[in-house]
Amino acid sequence: MLLLNIAGFLGRFHPLLVHLPIGMLLLGVGMHWLSRKPGYRNLRPGISVTLLLGALSAVFSCISGWLLAGSGEYEGSTLDQHMWMGIAVAVISIVYYLLYAGRISVRLPSYIPYLLSLVLVLILSITGHLGGTLTHGEGYLTGAFAEKEAAMEKKVIPDVQQAMAYDDIIQPMLQGKCYSCHGVSKQKGKLRLDSREAILKGGEEGAALVPGNSDESILYKRLVLDEADKKHMPPKGKTQFTASEIELMHWWINNGAGFDKAVKELPQDEKIAPLLLALQSGNAAPSKPDVPSDPVSPGAPDVINQLKEAGATVIPVAAGSNYLSVNFISLKSVTDAEMQLLEPLAPQLVWLKAGGTSITDGSLKSIAKLTNLTRLSLDNTAITDEGIQQLQPLGHLLYLNIVGTRVSATGLTSLKPLQNLQSIYLYQSAVDHADLETLQNTFPGVVLDTGGYSLPLLEGDTTEIKP
Repeated sequence: MLLLNIAGFLGRFHPLLVHLPIGMLLLGVGMHWLSRKPGYRNLRPGISVTLLLGALSAVFSCISGWLLAGSGEYEGSTLDQHMWMGIAVAVISIVYYLLYAGRISVRLPSYIPYLLSLVLVLILSITGHLGGTLTHGEGYLTGAFAEKEAAMEKKVIPDVQQAMAYDDIIQPMLQGKCYSCHGVSKQKGKLRLDSREAILKGGEEGAALVPGNSDESILYKRLVLDEADKKHMPPKGKTQFTASEIELMHWWINNGAGFDKAVKELPQDEKIAPLLLALQSGNAAPSKPDVPSDPVSPGAPDVINQLKEAGATVIPVAAGSNYLSVNFISLKSVTDAEMQLLEPLAPQLVWLKAGGTSITDGSLKSIAKLTNLTRLSLDNTAITDEGIQQLQPLGHLLYLNIVGTRVSATGLTSLKPLQNLQSIYLYQSAVDHADLETLQNTFPGVVLDTGGYSLPLLEGDTTEIKP
């Protein structure tokens, strides 16, 4: 075991050593060709030394490369090609040096060393390219152009609900950002992510996935580490996962990480629904930020304190932001007077949760004045069609939750002017299933979530059996 550790340690010097023969041999070849001209003949004494150092460093690079290959992080045909090309560089560079230095007694035409130098440069270039492929992945030379082209011609999904969660959403993410280090040519940490079987097998740190638990899944945990952390993936300098992609990965893993599940078979809350919709073509609108980008002054401290004293939770939506989130979840009884306390915070208030409270249509008059709202939860309240019509001034509203209310399709239709709506949650409301088609035509591109999901039974779930 100690010998294996030492061999692995010495193999880590390969990326350092491999640059010596590249530099020394190219320098030697350049000096050799330049020395043909009278003005550069003074280079000749240094050519033999340069070629000798290049040949020796090529040999040491081959040895360190062989030790590194034994670590198991690299495999496949690219590794074999790189290895044999590296050996060829070492052999040719030795022969080249011996010919130039006159160490071979056989008389050969004078052009042979020059011809050999050209062959050496060619083989050296191929070896370097294959090494770059092992380190940075296939297509690393044209990666920047490919990424730009992919961004310009990004494929969309015709109907995201009919798409396969892994094949159409998760696998393209892994292919674009993970395969270069965890694919056919290279497997950092002995982990491959380019097939279902490899993902389930995991790497030297264990399973990459814990279905149903993203917090214990290496595949997810490495994504959310600080980018400066050495364990953060993808490594610093590589193309990173976007916030939306991280959320989609979290959603897929927490819902069982099924490789054969359609999107429509998985739960979709008010956070994930617009991200899925953004992948869809047709009339689907792109996902919009739920916090305005324009700066805003701080909310009045006395108003915020009054809300807190009344039992509401008032917090900034993000560190350093003046935009606010208000939550009445801990209060069952909320009066119209308490809802009126929100009105002075209209410029700052963007998220409001009033679900599960005793508010009525009268409270919606105050809510209608909060024109910067992007998220509004009114689930399991006594609001009706008459009250919901008052929300027409909320032009920035993206997500509306009316689960468990008496709001029907008639009341919802009155919100047609809200062009930014992305998701409406309707489960157990007064909306009749027969009206869904009409509503979808009224709100093209909006996700109408009717609930009724069936969650998979995962290992670790507790099942209580009663007689």
